[in-house]
Amino acid sequence: MRKFVNMSIIAAAVAGLLSCSDKPGPAPEVSLNPDVLAQKKKDEVRVEKSAAKPDDHKHNGGEGSAPHSAPSEGHGGGEKHQIEIVVPDNVKGKWESVKLSIVDKKTNKTQAVNVKLGSEYKIPDSSITIKAGAFLPDFRMDSLTITSVSAELNNPAVNVTITESGKELFKGWLYSKYPDVHPFEHDRYAITLAEAIRKK
Repeated sequence: MRKFVNMSIIAAAVAGLLSCSDKPGPAPEVSLNPDVLAQKKKDEVRVEKSAAKPDDHKHNGGEGSAPHSAPSEGHGGGEKHQIEIVVPDNVKGKWESVKLSIVDKKTNKTQAVNVKLGSEYKIPDSSITIKAGAFLPDFRMDSLTITSVSAELNNPAVNVTITESGKELFKGWLYSKYPDVHPFEHDRYAITLAEAIRKK
């Protein structure tokens, strides 16, 4: 009788084991190798960075955008654009000379001198020479040209080159209505445009 009971218990245990074999077993353990874990963390960091800043290469001079430090086209080479002086036909040949006012700051004396266009005048007892160039009765300037927009004395200006002992001190325009715009600056002399004289 005991043998029968024992056999029944064993049979029941075997049956129980067989019924449990259909259930999934425990998951296999993940490798805890430190080298593998370190590499996995590096890969995760890379993925996070690329996801956070997908367009960084566009702002750092990468492909698809020019770097901010790159020179703009047409501005390199260090060449200065030469602005052309254009004297219109209705002005050309109509003016003979300009009257310049020369102030001697040392003696506080002023003299008015006529300087023919295209000629030079040397200030007495000095080494300063004034060369009068083009005269424009209605001076206007843009990025390409300097010209006169009319034959009227709306903004008279004369182009002069002033030298001292052969050294160029000033090359530019003197304006009769705006004498303080880019004036000739010198320790002793002040030179301004007083008026223009027409050809007779």
